[in-house]
Amino acid sequence: MAGNLNLQLMKIFLAVFEQRSVGAAASTLGMSQSGLSTALARLRTTLGDALFIGTATGMQPTTRAKELAAPMRDAVQCIEQRIMNKATFDPATDEREFRVAASDTAEAMYMPRALNALSRVAPRVRLRVVATAQPQLQRALSEGLVDLALGYFPDLMSAEFVRRRIGQHGFVCICSADNRNLIRDFTLKKYVEARHVVVEAPTRTHGLLETYLQKRGIRRDAALTTPHFMSLPGIIASTELIATVPDAIAEAFSHNTRLVSLPLPLRSPVFDAHLHWSKSVNNDPAHRWLRGVMFEAFIHRSS
Repeated sequence: MAGNLNLQLMKIFLAVFEQRSVGAAASTLGMSQSGLSTALARLRTTLGDALFIGTATGMQPTTRAKELAAPMRDAVQCIEQRIMNKATFDPATDEREFRVAASDTAEAMYMPRALNALSRVAPRVRLRVVATAQPQLQRALSEGLVDLALGYFPDLMSAEFVRRRIGQHGFVCICSADNRNLIRDFTLKKYVEARHVVVEAPTRTHGLLETYLQKRGIRRDAALTTPHFMSLPGIIASTELIATVPDAIAEAFSHNTRLVSLPLPLRSPVFDAHLHWSKSVNNDPAHRWLRGVMFEAFIHRSS
């Protein structure tokens, strides 16, 4: 019966052994719980042992399962590294490049943290931010053309992808530090009467803000419409125009003393930023390592 043991069954055995839970093991492997339970039943038949006993503290391994764990782990490692050429990942020496699809908002807010964290533990690993149009992003992730998507991507809801929230953001206004009349008492009336720079960037945050304002009957008087955020500091600092931007963008400009950030004079819409990836790379050692470094950098923000 041992001849029926394959790589997938061995990985299922190890996942249950490590997680002590069928549900957690299924999640780790990107499987349904019922599918994993069926596979576990095959394992029990193949190996002639119960392997795991359900208890109040989880799925506890039998004596036979404990004996099998080390050789099973060695077998999986041997198959993946020597037969499937799936090398282990050493961040200290690896020189690979990871491709990250990111909005400019996400790039401004999160990329400095990611780069600082990577430089400490993986000095030769490189990141490449790619501009992938929203309709093509799902396919790019599926086909491995993009490793991760970072930011606000509400269209990536397919069960094919995994996502984890890394932050929540809103909108603020920026204006020239010389615009004292606006700064002194910034009201909704002044917001409506002001002339604006409107950024029509190809991101979902622009549509979110526009829809929010339209529903409240608020129309901005646009003196300039541009697709670029990075031109804003020079334009805003030199004029009496104002701009409404994600708070991450305002924070990226905060070193510029010629600019002032003001709260939006109405309740700001909010949006979540996520890290997205395909389930196909969920257990890849390099991807798993990179996601861990990024989560740590994004959620436990350094001062």
